[in-house]
Amino acid sequence: MKEIGESFRQARQTIGISKEEVIKDLNITESQLDNLEDGNINAFKDVFFLKETIKKYAKYLNLDEDDILDSFNDFMFSYTSRIPVNDILEQTRELKELEKLKEDNKVVSPYTIKRKKSNLKYVIIYIVSVIILIILVIIIVKYLTDSNQLELNNIINLIERNWWFVWMYQIELQFVE
Repeated sequence: MKEIGESFRQARQTIGISKEEVIKDLNITESQLDNLEDGNINAFKDVFFLKETIKKYAKYLNLDEDDILDSFNDFMFSYTSRIPVNDILEQTRELKELEKLKEDNKVVSPYTIKRKKSNLKYVIIYIVSVIILIILVIIIVKYLTDSNQLELNNIINLIERNWWFVWMYQIELQFVE
C-alpha cells in the first residue's frame, strides 16, 4: 500500500498540484490525503471508502486506475488473509455482545417498544387448516364408500330380481358363439 501512496505523491508533485487543490477537488480532509499518500490504511475505518478514494485520486492524477485498484486488491487480499480465523470469530462475537448491550441499555418508552412478533397466529391458522383438511378427507371417503356400497346393493338387488333374465342372457350368448 505504501507503493500506491508513494506513486500518488510523486504523480501529484510531478504535475505540480498542491495538497489544498486535491483536498478541495476530491472533497477529502488533509489527514485523509496524508494517510493515503503515506499508505496508512489503518486510518480509514471503511475499506470501501478507501477504495473509492483511491479510484478517484488515480483518475484525478490521470494514472491507470485499473492497475492501482489491482494493486490495492492484491494488498488487501494478502493483508486480510494473514488474520487468523479465531481472531475474526472473536471480534464478531465481541461485536454481537456490544450490540446486545446497546439494545439492553436503550431507553424506551411505551410508544417505542419493539414488540416481539408472535407466531401463534400462524400456528392456529395451520392447525385449523389441517383439521378442516382432515374433515374434508373423511367426508369424501365416507361419501365414496357409501355411494359404492349403494351401487353394489343396487346391482345385487337387480341381479336377484332378474336372475332368470341374466341366466337366459348367458344361455343366449352361448348359442351365438
